[in-house]
Amino acid sequence: MKRPLILAGCLCAFLAGCHDRPASTGRMGESLYTMQEMPHKLFSLDDSTTQVLSYIQTYEDGGRQRLALFNEPFADICIFDVETGKEIDKIHLHKEGPHAIGNDVMGFYIHTRDSIILYKYWTYLIYLVNGKGEVYRKYDLRKAVRKGVDSLNLPEALPMSNLPVRIIGDELILQGQGQINPKPGSASDKTGVTEFYNLKDNTVRVENPYPDVYRDKDEDAAWSVSGYKMPAYDLTASGEMVLSFPADDSVRVFNPHTGATRAYFAGYSKPYPMKPFTQMTQVAEARHVYEQMQYPCIYYDRWNRLYYRIVTLPVKDWNVNDENPKRSLAVIILDKDFRKVGEYDVKEKTGVCSYSFVSPAGLHINVRSDDDDYLAFMTLKPVKL
Repeated sequence: MKRPLILAGCLCAFLAGCHDRPASTGRMGESLYTMQEMPHKLFSLDDSTTQVLSYIQTYEDGGRQRLALFNEPFADICIFDVETGKEIDKIHLHKEGPHAIGNDVMGFYIHTRDSIILYKYWTYLIYLVNGKGEVYRKYDLRKAVRKGVDSLNLPEALPMSNLPVRIIGDELILQGQGQINPKPGSASDKTGVTEFYNLKDNTVRVENPYPDVYRDKDEDAAWSVSGYKMPAYDLTASGEMVLSFPADDSVRVFNPHTGATRAYFAGYSKPYPMKPFTQMTQVAEARHVYEQMQYPCIYYDRWNRLYYRIVTLPVKDWNVNDENPKRSLAVIILDKDFRKVGEYDVKEKTGVCSYSFVSPAGLHINVRSDDDDYLAFMTLKPVKL
């Protein structure tokens, strides 16, 4: 499977039914909700578990919400009870022998303790393992039958916590970056960012192309992969994808069954320009990310029937030697019909907002803890005005 290269350091017009962006005077939306910053949510770590995250997932188990994280140094999936913050289980992935997987797992999906899907980026392999880390099935994405797309136009599947591995029906969702061609009508102009891999018939289809904001007449212009090319998503209660393209003021709602896409304004109240960069250096790419804003995450709150779109705001006086500066955040609140009903500027800063989740207590955003015995998340509780 031929894949595009990732830039060092880190699409077509949409359907006619998409909504136009509102004028800047209407960017605030309705003020029906705000958020309240609560004490940090803490998870107790043992001596073998690091607070430096690479992937997290929440899921339900016997009526309890669980948080699972990949502990890369030991190739463990550590499982915590969200309410108590205590670790309750560890699933060890084998590094040697017939069940060898290793620690280069880029994403996972826990359906049940004995039904876990793992994705390995470097080999494009999908593993099904049980609670003992034993492999009982393996899929090779390179051998999948393409449906409506040739090998040159497959997106780069790069699952992260804000681009999770999910299942809808028989299809596995692998999200990542697609190609951007500035010439409308070219073969790759409609390339999407989402791979739907059918676990039953070994086929793959591609959906969700980049919106027009990503096109630039300058063929040398590029968007940072880590900052702009990998759109976050979450699922609605009915199984639609809600995508947050980091450079787009609107969210895109994609129906995987009908192929229809709808767009809704979900932008920050103050419009900041977001442009690609042309100087192909690591410093230029980093400046491209830190000195501009992005929309890197979106989460559905099923308890309050709200969506939270996280905004990372431009860093002032950015130091080129700081590889991961803390950033000011804002949260855009959408109701179940994707109307903007609130906006909140977060007081606390963080450089790791892509590791976030929602619980009955609100939106939890990862922050670095001063104590390595704890994994910490700021907690933002929605408040109705």
